[in-house]
Amino acid sequence: MVEPCRSWQEVGGAVDPSPTSELAEAAADLHGEPDVESTVQSVLEYAQAITGGDGVAVMIRQAGRPAVMSATSPEAAEADLVQIQCAEGPGLQAMCVRDAVLVDDVAADARWLSWSRPVSELGFQSVLSLGLGTHRTSLGALSVYSSRARAFPTDRAELARLYARHASVALVSARHESGLRRAIHARHIIGQAQGVLMERYGLDAERAFAMLRNSARHQGVTLTQRAEQILASRPADVS
Repeated sequence: MVEPCRSWQEVGGAVDPSPTSELAEAAADLHGEPDVESTVQSVLEYAQAITGGDGVAVMIRQAGRPAVMSATSPEAAEADLVQIQCAEGPGLQAMCVRDAVLVDDVAADARWLSWSRPVSELGFQSVLSLGLGTHRTSLGALSVYSSRARAFPTDRAELARLYARHASVALVSARHESGLRRAIHARHIIGQAQGVLMERYGLDAERAFAMLRNSARHQGVTLTQRAEQILASRPADVS
């Protein structure tokens, strides 16, 4: 009997590791996206183009737990959601081992029985899941679904594995840049709110910040949220 689910190390086969123009173009475009959402969308589209899959989904760790972030079709999103609901499947394994997991025939899969039947009913017969992350951290997993069994030959699977590395770097960079933009925006909003309080109450910057901080604590909101409230309703007094 053919083993229905294999990690990439078990697939074997010699493949030319040099980047193709297809992979190089994808990598360049991924790094050119302006934010996390746009990067994820491009990750999905290029993964589908490179592998020839029928549906692709991205599962991301949020607060330590996996969640479906985006997908190219409702069926692909549902297939990933099944993994989370069943707490088993190739995407979750790929996320843990930070490598690729190949399912040649979903219907014949004997490892994840709770997962295989509903995914087969969605019309998928093979899956290639790719771990997303760095050597230090796991971001999530990219799963490519196909309506055909054994849809991912060795050369395509290896290309997808290399692509996942580029996608991981692009996602890490996008998250970092997004975090920096949020931090800059927050500092700008807080500075504006400080200015309002300084003008309104004749305070210096230090005392205005203390008033803002105490007001945020009193209302049970973040500093940025309280600053936004002050700017949105300037005539209102500070409680």
